[in-house]
Amino acid sequence: MVDWYLLFLTILTAVLLVGLSIPLAMALGIVDRPGAIKIHSKATPRLGGVGIVATIVLWGWYSGTLTGWALLGLLIIATTGLLDDRYNLSPKVRLAAELLAGMALGGYFWPQLGWTGLLLAVILVPVVSNAVNLIDGMNGLASGNAMISAAGLALMLWSMQQEAMLAIIVVGSLVGFLVWNFPKAKTFMGDCGSLSTGYMLAVLLMLSATHGWVTFLAAGVMVSFPLYDMVVGIVRRWRRGKPIFDGDRDHTYDRLDQLYVRDPAKTVLVVWAITAILVKVGLIVSNAVLLVGVSLIFLVVAFLFWSAYRLGAL
Repeated sequence: MVDWYLLFLTILTAVLLVGLSIPLAMALGIVDRPGAIKIHSKATPRLGGVGIVATIVLWGWYSGTLTGWALLGLLIIATTGLLDDRYNLSPKVRLAAELLAGMALGGYFWPQLGWTGLLLAVILVPVVSNAVNLIDGMNGLASGNAMISAAGLALMLWSMQQEAMLAIIVVGSLVGFLVWNFPKAKTFMGDCGSLSTGYMLAVLLMLSATHGWVTFLAAGVMVSFPLYDMVVGIVRRWRRGKPIFDGDRDHTYDRLDQLYVRDPAKTVLVVWAITAILVKVGLIVSNAVLLVGVSLIFLVVAFLFWSAYRLGAL
């Protein structure tokens, strides 16, 4: 009951704070302007991530589920994203900040995971944060995808009689943001929001790892869509002889929209449905023996990459 009450308060807080970020972004000139590989047609505020982060910090601190080094890591990566939104930081500076945030997160989980946790956090934070950032290409895509993944993680933890409150806070903050972002965007989350959302998914993955590797693998399936799309993008650009981190409009979701759906809002709903299926697969894996779980994950990964090939995204 308390968790549902907190979800309601988190949604209301996010709706309020993201809404307040819109005039602030306009006043500061932090807007996303139309460009060659962008699908919006007018300058749009891109400070919505500040509302997401503020909501997570407030209720994470209040509930005692986001404290110490984990909270410091979030503040590091959120500040980095905010500065990037305003000043376009160099990739090296961003990566250094992400690694620092990963070290902070590893410090938080040191008592449970030790050196393994530190190494895992240093890998997960940059990878997941940038994966979420890279799929932030349509209204509601990155935020809705992360919301569904976090909801799946909350359900998995709750079914194991483990603490799911932090995952619920992440869900609520993203629901509140989506009120302003989908289907028509009055604001974007910006790098502050996408990097911070990825960081929080990394936190939840680390939390899952404390309950064993089967649980961690199951959690990885639930958050796998942005990771999959990032890997596909790297392979695609490498095969075409282009810099692997250059932007383009050949992501899996772009190709899905161009070839079949032809409506960005409906395409986002399709991706949400795919993520919901991945969440279901993750829940199955969490209750399976390791060999069965790994076999199921292999089949899912093979199908996803076959789909990317068929769509022309590889």
